[in-house]
Amino acid sequence: MGKSVNSALTVFAWGNTARGDDGIGPILAERLRQHDFQGLRVIEDHQLNIEHVTDLEDCDAALFIDASIEIDEGYRLQRIGPSSDGNFSTHAISPQALLNVFEQAMKRPAPDAWVLHVAAREFELGAEPGSNARQSIEQAHGFLQELLENTAADWLGLLQQHGVSD
Repeated sequence: MGKSVNSALTVFAWGNTARGDDGIGPILAERLRQHDFQGLRVIEDHQLNIEHVTDLEDCDAALFIDASIEIDEGYRLQRIGPSSDGNFSTHAISPQALLNVFEQAMKRPAPDAWVLHVAAREFELGAEPGSNARQSIEQAHGFLQELLENTAADWLGLLQQHGVSD
């Protein structure tokens, strides 16, 4: 039996496990899959692609997880919305641009969305995640567990409480 009734949350996690800290997204995706969060959908890929727009169709909210050089340690949650931010190609797309493509393609508002930035510094080929990244992964995983062990009605409030920045 699942630990949560979240049935409309899609988590996107991306990165390259062969490049040190860049593997943060896939590591957290695997940890989420090990839990039995009923109805949670986890999408993992090497990068976020335009094709992921179809993965947004049946969700009320999306959480994007990625390694980030924007923060020094831990994690930071950022609420995002659709944007034609210019970060778009046939091979990669930003979460904001993906939401924008969703609205254009589906002719309806994009789901509520957040990015979970997890601190990263070491991206060398063949390396394991560094000690700072491993600590940040643990902190982010703790946050994700707390979030997803609550009911769908509670998790939006929890996202707001955890330092959402625009």
